Amino acid sequence: MNLYDLHVHTSEVSPCGHLNVQEMVSRYEEKGYSGIWLTNHFHREFEEMTRGMCWKEKAEFFLEPYRKGKELGGSRLLVGLGMEIRFYEDPNDYLLYGMTEELLCREGERWLEMNLKSFYAAYGNRLLIIQAHPNREGSSAPAPVQLLHGMEAVNTSPRHENGNEKTQHILAVHPWLIPTGGSDSHREEDVGRGGIETEQPLQSEGQLIDLLRSRNYRIIDDACVSAGGCLRPAQSMKRGEPA
Repeated sequence: MNLYDLHVHTSEVSPCGHLNVQEMVSRYEEKGYSGIWLTNHFHREFEEMTRGMCWKEKAEFFLEPYRKGKELGGSRLLVGLGMEIRFYEDPNDYLLYGMTEELLCREGERWLEMNLKSFYAAYGNRLLIIQAHPNREGSSAPAPVQLLHGMEAVNTSPRHENGNEKTQHILAVHPWLIPTGGSDSHREEDVGRGGIETEQPLQSEGQLIDLLRSRNYRIIDDACVSAGGCLRPAQSMKRGEPA
């Protein structure tokens, strides 16, 4: 089986992170993962951190850990490019999959000034927009489902009440939404707690979109992490059946 963590932050771009990309790659290799997606924060704090840089410099700054991670992971650990975006006028966080360096460099400068509605209209056919931890207590609320491709069904961050069961109920009511899983990894204790499991390995970043649309994977459930991990079939969530 192949494990992929779809929600990972590194300290170079996400200052709330405690591990740099070299440390993350090393830890996930030790945990036996086949790949990780770097979903570093892109929000008001990123703008403040990169104040004084031109857009090209900001984009290069965001991409640096991803590029280094791909080099470090080599053929052993697939490192994918993602993003956790928070628009200026929206308190929620959204995970973006299907990103490319070219797209970010060419069009990313205007993203934070958009809102979910305008972003979905512009990129809904090019990216997967997945709401991160939609029911996290005190910080998130479910966004309009017609402006999303999916929701993070299981977020295993141990420092938050993530409301995973509430999110899974929404996914059952709206079975076309894509369920994902991730550790929201920032610290040592987060590594390898969450993600998805597949029978077939991903050969490239681009295959993730097709995999998520197919639902041919299982989600690592945080409720069972301490007992060695349990898995929820994504297909079950699509049908609204108990996993």
